[in-house]
Amino acid sequence: MIKAFQVLYQNRQSVRNIQTEDEVRAIIHSELLDEFTHPRARLSIQKKYSLAMDRIKNSELSETEQIMMINLYKEEFINLSTVDHS
Repeated sequence: MIKAFQVLYQNRQSVRNIQTEDEVRAIIHSELLDEFTHPRARLSIQKKYSLAMDRIKNSELSETEQIMMINLYKEEFINLSTVDHS
């Protein structure tokens, strides 16, 4: 899973040194919340999830890796969707 995530985001410095699933989940969490974007320019969790799904489906990952990444993003999306972030 870590290697698949690194392939998906190969141009990001922060992804190169990931060693655990918890680190992958933390980055997905931040990505879905759009934490690296100025607050006024942030996209909704739903939009970020949709963009992540597009990225995964258009990637060079194997079908098995794509399913694994989709499921991981889905878990984090559901977790974030049940919490109020306003």
